[in-house]
Amino acid sequence: MKFSFSLIKKIAPGKYTPDQLAEKLNLHSFETAVIGGDVLEISVTPNRFSDASSHIGIAREAAVALGVNFNDPIDANLKFSHKDQGVFRANIKNSHLCRRYLAAYADNVRIGPSPSWLKDSLESCGLRSINNVVDVMNFVMIETGQPLHAFDADKVKGGLVVRNAKKGELIETIDNQRFNLDDEVLVIADADKPLAIAGIKGGKSSEVSNSTKRLLVESASFESSNIYTTSRRLGLRTDASVRFSHPLSPELAARGMKRALMLLRDLAGAEIHQPVDVYPKKQSREILPLDLKKINSLIGVEFRQAEVVSLLQKLGFSVKGKKVEVPLLRNDVQNIEDLAEEIVRFKGLEHLPSKAPHISLGVASEEDIILLKDQVRNFLTSAGYSEVYNYSLVAETDCNRSPAIIRSRESKVARLENPMSAQLAVLRDSLASGLVKNLKNNRRFFDQVRIFEIGNIFQDKGGKIEEKTVLGVSLAVKDGILEMKGIAEMILARLGATDYSLMPIDNADGYIKPVEALRIELSGVPVGYLGSLSVMPGAIMEMDLGALILETREEKEFVPLAKYPAITRDMSILVNQDVRVGNILNTIQQVSVKLVEDVDLIDWYQDEKLGDNKKSLTFRVVFRAEDRTLTDAEADREMAIINQVVTEKFDADLR
Repeated sequence: MKFSFSLIKKIAPGKYTPDQLAEKLNLHSFETAVIGGDVLEISVTPNRFSDASSHIGIAREAAVALGVNFNDPIDANLKFSHKDQGVFRANIKNSHLCRRYLAAYADNVRIGPSPSWLKDSLESCGLRSINNVVDVMNFVMIETGQPLHAFDADKVKGGLVVRNAKKGELIETIDNQRFNLDDEVLVIADADKPLAIAGIKGGKSSEVSNSTKRLLVESASFESSNIYTTSRRLGLRTDASVRFSHPLSPELAARGMKRALMLLRDLAGAEIHQPVDVYPKKQSREILPLDLKKINSLIGVEFRQAEVVSLLQKLGFSVKGKKVEVPLLRNDVQNIEDLAEEIVRFKGLEHLPSKAPHISLGVASEEDIILLKDQVRNFLTSAGYSEVYNYSLVAETDCNRSPAIIRSRESKVARLENPMSAQLAVLRDSLASGLVKNLKNNRRFFDQVRIFEIGNIFQDKGGKIEEKTVLGVSLAVKDGILEMKGIAEMILARLGATDYSLMPIDNADGYIKPVEALRIELSGVPVGYLGSLSVMPGAIMEMDLGALILETREEKEFVPLAKYPAITRDMSILVNQDVRVGNILNTIQQVSVKLVEDVDLIDWYQDEKLGDNKKSLTFRVVFRAEDRTLTDAEADREMAIINQVVTEKFDADLR
């Protein structure tokens, strides 16, 4: 934002140069650069537009930083030519979008060129001179920060109304642009038509011309977000819209009006009337405690009471005993921390003494759960799974739908005290409901779906909410249980888990088929489950990552590569539908503990040709000896024993 150094120096007179001013403002207020001649470029922060996007605001900052006087150019005792409000009225139809509206009638106005000092000030700020009335409006905007607008009073019928535009209503602006408005746009209108797009641009129908004799001067406070969205939607960006897009104090409107009427009287010979001031809900005053002990503890420096009071008063704050009244334009100051910031920035951050921290710093360490999440996430994405994120809030009907393994049977659903709706009334006790919904939604577009989620689940244990971090994996493919079992084993192997087992679950329900569900155990401790989905072809798995960390935290032991080769044999059997795969795997492993290194299910087949209650299973058995190379005869002998035990124990037929 461009500022005139000469104008700042008029308000804060003293012996300093543009470079000296820029240096002080950089240290204490805003980033500032001298860009040549009389012009300063100052980056006013968004929270300071109400008080500092003006020459008066910057001059106040300069006066405190440089230790010079501050002369407010606004005459607090402005005398009006007429005590009445003129021959018009003003009304606000939407007080939410317009918090305050002032309008003043001025007659016997003489339109003409502006004096050189006014032209120079506008030019330094990138504005061109038009005539004394328009220039006064622009000058007051850059001097006080309040945008204003002047209407030709003879072109206004029936007074001014602040209202929403009617859908399809048309307006032509002073730069000859035409806009088709909707009912979200706020306009300033008379009895017949809109005269201006509020806070953005005036209309051509009431434009001030060289023949204008009477004025209606407007100064208002508009709701910032509406001005911003309207400006973007219409593609119409002006100096006024930029300022009104930030929250300006309604009190600024009165200051801007007073300054404009002063200048119109002095530069255009206007006879001014008492303004109409429509102010439905006045801005409340912010009163903060002057707690010197708290301020000093926040800053880390011992300030004296008199020093703090003096500085705050220079900045426009009113101090009465132990209370500080915040200036109405300073809507950025809302608590004692903001007061401490005001004090320390003018003390100078570079002058604050350095002190060692009062706490000891611990040795940096890696968080186990973060590393575990990354490890699992990297593996699953490389295996072709996509990560999803679901809401933690679910309907109560989505709870208690998974085996009671990662959640305890005694726990209750964690309910919200004030839910937004019945669909978001409780905290999820499992990732299963969200993952199943993801599968259903994506199966409309893809033949196969593979997804996973790492998230938290919740349960109510005696009034205390317990939270767990859980891995959920699901897939929608035919015979997905086989792939899911392989995924589970690979995850456990990568985490260094060796003493794990997959045990049958007899009481699975909800999303899981009772006869095709396994409990995942580490050293006898349940850490999760996996099983076939009952609602669609596919499988699902959940693991408690917190429990995994506890069970895999021990140091990993180095095991050398096997010296001797392995021999593999496949076994295909036909068994009843209710025979569990886990029981067969355990039996094969126990028949020849010393020689059987690994057993895997490599094929699962069901078909009407096999019979309604039959399924075909193929297992791959890996034999290896630690002290010698096994012969085919030894492997065949062990395999024959396994075949006999399996067929007898499970009433199986070899195929």
